[in-house]
Amino acid sequence: MGAHETRRLLRACRAKGIKLCGAIAAAALIAARSSKQLENGCYETYSVVTLIDCRKYLEPVLDKHNVGFFHSAITNTHSIHGGEELWEVAIRCHNSYSNAMSNKKHLTDIGDLNFLMCKAIENPQLTPSSSLRTAIISVFEEPVVYETSDLQKALGVEDYVGCASVHGVGPSIAVFDTIRDEQLDCACVYPAPLHSRKQIEGVVEHMKRILIEGSSHLDDQEDFVENND
Repeated sequence: MGAHETRRLLRACRAKGIKLCGAIAAAALIAARSSKQLENGCYETYSVVTLIDCRKYLEPVLDKHNVGFFHSAITNTHSIHGGEELWEVAIRCHNSYSNAMSNKKHLTDIGDLNFLMCKAIENPQLTPSSSLRTAIISVFEEPVVYETSDLQKALGVEDYVGCASVHGVGPSIAVFDTIRDEQLDCACVYPAPLHSRKQIEGVVEHMKRILIEGSSHLDDQEDFVENND
């Protein structure tokens, strides 16, 4: 996503009082529901996994540069009927995981989640269609934000991405979002051959359109208010 579109999306998130992960998750839910071409009013229920960096909650507190995977997960389910708009669902996603965090779920449920993950791997039939998919999407609470360094430019490195994945149980789409040089750049990891590249590309492209159009509409409203002031 371009720098202008990214700034507009982040501004829209701030105006709604939510984090970027809520908007990305909402776009995924709407796009996934739309891909089934169901009639409006037919509910589909999806799970969203929000990954929380727990370094700052540990004792002693760890710096972000401490190497290792220190993320916990919060899982929430949402029903989508096809008539929702982006920010309605985004606020719902944001409130669900933030309420869970207020109740310390990201710390108290670690053991339960690990137990359930192990059981799902041992018993695939416990997951939808025995697919070992536990959620439609996983998102990080906070994106990675950085600027391209002079060293990267000198070495001729134009692009790179780092992500972690495991074989077994997981989401249909794992989103690793980065804001690099003011541009939102998402790497989307999916299980194959369970999902095809064409199928995932279709959903991701629809997600992008939803985010751009949703934030553009809000931006137009703000410009109208400013002009009338």
